[in-house]
Amino acid sequence: MKKEKRLYTRRGRALRAAAIALALLLFCNGVLHIGFLLPSQAFRCAERRQGVYEREKIVARRWEPGMMHATDRLFLAEGKNSLTLGCTYLTPYGWDPSFVWALDTSAGGDVQAGVIAMGRGDKSALVFFGRIEGTDVEYLNANVRVDDVENSHVYYYGHEIGNTERVVRNGCTYYICVAPEPVPEELSRLPRSYVLVVNRPDGSSDHAFELTAGVSWG
Repeated sequence: MKKEKRLYTRRGRALRAAAIALALLLFCNGVLHIGFLLPSQAFRCAERRQGVYEREKIVARRWEPGMMHATDRLFLAEGKNSLTLGCTYLTPYGWDPSFVWALDTSAGGDVQAGVIAMGRGDKSALVFFGRIEGTDVEYLNANVRVDDVENSHVYYYGHEIGNTERVVRNGCTYYICVAPEPVPEELSRLPRSYVLVVNRPDGSSDHAFELTAGVSWG
């Protein structure tokens, strides 16, 4: 008996195509780690690959087009004992993670701060990020310190972190600040460190010295 060929209706063909597309998307996301529809999906994927297994909540987002790619989007996520900064960018295959840097905050303290030195081709930038206990922050400066021991001189290059680069939430101030690499070429051979200075309206200030600096190329 000849098998009767099945005829698909227009709705059936559409559902079949959608099911195939969904299966391909799940395969690309779960196995190949590409083709993410949302930048937050790419960020979460990069977190897992970096070994950040603590459950974290995204507390700040920031568009930085042209930082390293034309569509860079930064995320700052907070866990019980960690702060994680990540960057994603849009490609023809969907959103792709650029980097993730996790900061251990288990030691506590009023100021948690980190910095990432980035480079891609002839581009370079510093990304300062962190969390400050309290919302009474008047001035917030991220500084680069260069020590010229031979000539007994210290150079400071400051970046004021403005209000648009801060997010106030749950009694804390979170910030993400992208600044160009300020150190002149003739001083680039000298050791440097990073300092965050928090000035409050009552005249008191907090300092986070020698911030941990990660390096990202890509």
